[in-house]
Amino acid sequence: MSFQTIINNSTTITLDVMPMSSSIMTRSNRLKTATRGEAIYKFDVGMSKLFDWNGTTRAMLQTLQTLGRTTEQEITLSNTVNMGYIMGYAGTISSTNLNALTIDSFANSTFILNTASTSGITGSDTIFESGDYIQPANSRYTYQVREAVFGSDIALDRVNVLVNRNIYTSTSDNGNNIVGQALNVANNCTFPVKAISMPTHTLQPGGYFTFDGSFQFVEVIL
Repeated sequence: MSFQTIINNSTTITLDVMPMSSSIMTRSNRLKTATRGEAIYKFDVGMSKLFDWNGTTRAMLQTLQTLGRTTEQEITLSNTVNMGYIMGYAGTISSTNLNALTIDSFANSTFILNTASTSGITGSDTIFESGDYIQPANSRYTYQVREAVFGSDIALDRVNVLVNRNIYTSTSDNGNNIVGQALNVANNCTFPVKAISMPTHTLQPGGYFTFDGSFQFVEVIL
């Protein structure tokens, strides 16, 4: 059983993308806050269902034990038909035009996309809606759009896309240079994760077992 199999058979998925922060109340009753580090994706995955206890599932459990908390695997939240809505594209341009977008450059938390190869995008079209998922085609990392991007934002075949965290450079991305790359969008985006917590399992009458808690996956940043 891979981590993706757990996602595919989940009954609940809790997402946490908030950056780590701290707060303190001063002696003069002033609240002080600070952000500590970038936002990373964390997934709490529940599987509240009965499984048959047989040779196949025993092998599945052994695979999970072998993977443990140190193995990295890639997951997506859209691997089954019924999960497609989670990361679904909310903009209005065609898939052909989405595939024609390329990364011209980037700075901090902004992608500058080249739109020269697109056609027919009008000023009222929504290129990306706030919350849409995007990922440079050769990158480990997925980002979410912070503010809606419209066709009217295009200037000189370029458009800026502000995302939810600073864009990782090649040093943190296996040496990959994302400039010139196309984008994976919505259900084509993936996350590299490790399981920081795996539940125990309990045998049930009638030859079944259940997991006693949730699986916790955390995005791995290099």
